[in-house]
Amino acid sequence: MPHAEDSRNASRPPIVRRTYLLDREFQLKYILLLTGMGAGSMLLFGVLAQQVNRMAAEGGLSGEETLWWLTGVATVGLGIALGLFGLLFTHRVAGPVHVMSLYVAALAAGRYPRLRPLRRKDELRAFFGRFSEAVDRIRQREADEALALEKALAVLKDVATTPESREAMATLEALRARKRQAVDTSAPPATFKSVA
Repeated sequence: MPHAEDSRNASRPPIVRRTYLLDREFQLKYILLLTGMGAGSMLLFGVLAQQVNRMAAEGGLSGEETLWWLTGVATVGLGIALGLFGLLFTHRVAGPVHVMSLYVAALAAGRYPRLRPLRRKDELRAFFGRFSEAVDRIRQREADEALALEKALAVLKDVATTPESREAMATLEALRARKRQAVDTSAPPATFKSVA
């Protein structure tokens, strides 16, 4: 039996995914920024090293110790600059992810919150736009279903005479109320942390 499985796998071409630029604008922006930071820092270091060598030659001194100090300062400076860049970048990405995770928690609890826009420099705008559109469509569908239940309940109200039909009407009314409450954004949610 293993032989048959091996022959099936042998005839199937291997799946190789080679698309590295999934979100061109987002990825290229930061690739170019990091490349520029690296090239700029190396250029600055080269210019400073050249000046140290020139000053040492003019003064008749050895520039080796000064070059070591320059290397140390450049390393620490580049580390600090990259750390600050990392903090800024992660803030611009983590903010929208955090907001969306709060919205997902609200959706899981059965509420459809109104979504606030992202901050001006936040990343993941296209993803957040698709996410917002999906939430709006789900909210609208829930509102439409609540309205349909409301209309059906109004029609069936007079004909529900048996205990079973009144119980079914009560179940439908509870479902309508839950759907209406889920899409009602005028009342502030009691347990949901505000993300506005």
